[in-house]
Amino acid sequence: MSREIFYSGLVQLEKPVKTNLQAFADYGADGVELFLDGPQWNDKEASFSDVKTYLNSYPFTYSVHGPMFDLNLTSENAAVRQMALNELKKSIEIAAEIQAHHVIIDPGICMFQIFDKHQAQRRALEAIRELQQHAKQYRQPIAIENIGHNGTELFNQEEFCHLLDHFPDKEMLGLVLDTGHANLNNWDIPEVIEATKDQLLAIHLNDNDGHTDNHLAIGDGNINWKPIFKKLQQLPEKCRFILEYNTVMPYEKLQEGKKLLSEYL
Repeated sequence: MSREIFYSGLVQLEKPVKTNLQAFADYGADGVELFLDGPQWNDKEASFSDVKTYLNSYPFTYSVHGPMFDLNLTSENAAVRQMALNELKKSIEIAAEIQAHHVIIDPGICMFQIFDKHQAQRRALEAIRELQQHAKQYRQPIAIENIGHNGTELFNQEEFCHLLDHFPDKEMLGLVLDTGHANLNNWDIPEVIEATKDQLLAIHLNDNDGHTDNHLAIGDGNINWKPIFKKLQQLPEKCRFILEYNTVMPYEKLQEGKKLLSEYL
């Protein structure tokens, strides 16, 4: 299969970056999405300085997932919103240094129903505009992800499919579809792929039971994958396929996922 398959650094997140990179190489990764979360990325500049040479020693294409744990671009707390924005800007700068294909941006969630979701959406759009300007400065594409479920999600299926309509200037801006998150919200995944195919910079491939965001391996949940595989075949080359499995997933499962994709795509 000519299309590169990326492994997400969410897998075995607690392990050192260098350990995971070697394991990803051993188990057949074509590319790696660095997940800038966890204790090893607590000080991003120092951590990146430590691993940059090591990153360049592998033939991987890289992408970057901005931090998400404990951060929320649409928080009701202004200090939290600003911290999230600052951390994502750092992620864009790091990504640019390794010529990453894209940076994943989580637009935030509306954690509690007592808060105004429309206000949260406005905050998300404002933050994305600011991050886009930063991305343009560094010539680093960013991709906005669908996140949240059980009412915390900011955008429903239709709103996500038309999210970039809010941005007349789409330079350095795209989308990433997470199949697991879409399943939790009962989205028609093939329909979303069709509607966003020209805007997708990546797809996070993972499964679940429709209730828990546990990032299972493809086929281990209740997602109907056959029509999804058909749609994946139609995506342009710029869209990267990323196996984003959970933090305790054995490396072998990534290799199995890559083999499965090679059989269907």
